[in-house]
Amino acid sequence: MKKAVAPGMKAPLTTLLIAKSIIESLFVGALAIGFYLTAFTPFFRGTLDKADARHVYGWVVSQSEPQTRVEVQLYIDGRFAGSRSADVSRPDVKAAGRAEDENHGFSFDTPPLSAGQHEARVYAVHMSGEGQRRTLQLIGKPFSFNITKDEARPTVSKHLNPEK
Repeated sequence: MKKAVAPGMKAPLTTLLIAKSIIESLFVGALAIGFYLTAFTPFFRGTLDKADARHVYGWVVSQSEPQTRVEVQLYIDGRFAGSRSADVSRPDVKAAGRAEDENHGFSFDTPPLSAGQHEARVYAVHMSGEGQRRTLQLIGKPFSFNITKDEARPTVSKHLNPEK
């Protein structure tokens, strides 16, 4: 048998259910934000300033640890091209108030590339999960550049005998 809810109890019960739903939503949101901040703690700020036939350079700073040097990885046309620490002097980065010191620049020598359009991407490497996970965060925007026939350098052939 169903018991009817007294008319005076409907409003407080509805209010209680709405309050419970709001509290649960806030709790789930806090858990999601907590997980995100634990898994992806650092926020990197920087740019890829230039890419051409010879060099790729820019700067990066970890907002969570501005005094540390950030490991960066270069990818050209989707292929890994190198990794190094962003520790090149960039006085402009310090002068702009983006870092505590000036040693947050990176510079890569571009590998031999054929003539044509290319795209460089630089990623900051972040270790999380006590060093068990490595995540990459894109620094700035991808940088498209063109190499002319005069600038192109021969790439290493996969074959030892060029006649094959």
